[in-house]
Amino acid sequence: MPILKTEAIVLRVIDYSETSLVAWSLTREHGRLHVIAKGARRPRSPFEGALEPLVRGELVFYRKKKASDALEIAKEFDPIDRHSGLRSDLARVHRGLYLAELALELSEREDPAPEAFDALARGLHDLASGPTSALDAALVAAELGLLAAAGLSPLLEGCARCTAGAANVSGVVFSAAAGGLLCDRHAQGDPAARPVSAGTLKSLAALQQGTAVALRDGVQRDLRALLDAFVRHHLGKSLRLSRYLGAQRPVRHRPRRSPRGAHA
Repeated sequence: MPILKTEAIVLRVIDYSETSLVAWSLTREHGRLHVIAKGARRPRSPFEGALEPLVRGELVFYRKKKASDALEIAKEFDPIDRHSGLRSDLARVHRGLYLAELALELSEREDPAPEAFDALARGLHDLASGPTSALDAALVAAELGLLAAAGLSPLLEGCARCTAGAANVSGVVFSAAAGGLLCDRHAQGDPAARPVSAGTLKSLAALQQGTAVALRDGVQRDLRALLDAFVRHHLGKSLRLSRYLGAQRPVRHRPRRSPRGAHA
């Protein structure tokens, strides 16, 4: 069996037996890669503490010549970035795991995914090292990057149902089923159409173009609802981690006030 080496981001890991693990990872050259790490659960295994979700590293594996649905055999995995900052609080780790779940659903085996890999790598880096106030924007930017790599970018200019240009589109109606904005005529006949505020649309367009923006709470909630509906429509299901994105909002710490009458 030939031995191959590639950079990989671990998306999911499960126990395979008392001693082994199966891991799904995203790579530039091979798309989604499924490997078995034999002996990984044994004490002092070379995979111990390395082959874990959200870790980016260099994977060496044996490529099987037949049975494309078979597991490749991992030989080594050398971490490059463990994204340790993601483990600092639930808001960060939930957002990172959500991106991994989305990448797992959107990627294919043996389908090179350089754009998806780069979008996921940037997103995990920003979530691990960025300020708390920027976590939601980092999540949406990476999410849009993964969708774009899969050919699923929301259409934000003109009508998604017809040839109407931006001048004939209200700019405040979005349909997940249609894949983007709708003109007034098509908005009236689309049960999935929902109003979108000008601020939400502006932030979505900026993040889609790679421009950093600060998201107010109202805009963040609107974007989350819009993207949840968009992803659910295209995948035919809700992602498991999506339920935690609204529940675990980043905590913005404020200085504590001294009680009245307190003296230094």
